[in-house]
Amino acid sequence: MVPISEALVSAVVEPGDVVLDVACGTGIATRLAAAAVGSSGRVVGSDLNQRMIAYSRQVSAVDWPEIVWEEASALNLPFEDDSFDCVICQQGLQFFPDPAAGLVEMGRVARRGGSVAVTVWSELTTSPYFEALTEMLIDHALVEPDDLVFTATADEIVEWFKQAGLAVPIVEQVETEVNLPPIGEYLPSHMKALPWADSYFGLDEQSQQAAVEHVKGRLAGYQTRAGLQVPFGSYVAHTTA
Repeated sequence: MVPISEALVSAVVEPGDVVLDVACGTGIATRLAAAAVGSSGRVVGSDLNQRMIAYSRQVSAVDWPEIVWEEASALNLPFEDDSFDCVICQQGLQFFPDPAAGLVEMGRVARRGGSVAVTVWSELTTSPYFEALTEMLIDHALVEPDDLVFTATADEIVEWFKQAGLAVPIVEQVETEVNLPPIGEYLPSHMKALPWADSYFGLDEQSQQAAVEHVKGRLAGYQTRAGLQVPFGSYVAHTTA
């Protein structure tokens, strides 16, 4: 998802900035932010998932040893007010129990005049992979449809910012095609980073394979020799704190 991460970072991060990446996951946007701020800046990545922090720290150890990694809830960030020039969040906000509360925290730790920026997957129709994943989780992992939130509309994102007391954000849509490994490799790996991991990995081996085959069949039209080439759509929203 590098093009979307690049759009997020380029929207707000400048050389020399002090940046926080909230719900950083595997740290893609965190590392791009480190490259953007250069040696005069500083970058922190935070995530509630200890496994994600451990993975990000390991992946970044050689090229980006200066990045600081913190295990932390997005709803209770362990940082002082006005600590960062930019606070970013890639594809995490929609998974928060209360997105507006997450934005309140992001705005709190951003300095006055700094930036708060997020990406959120746009409607399911723009991302066939998430359409297939949603179907799979409902049909195979028995996740309730109302509990599945991968995406949001532009209006919903604006409303979250308003509820958080932040200025109305600029919202732009980014559409790209992403090359993925074969779905049998990618889907289990991706599930580990999603809120419904327990529902998927709680299935027996045969049921997990059936779930993979479901997604594979739905995405058959996007197969390449190396795996898949799938469209993805995302909103990039940013405002001044």
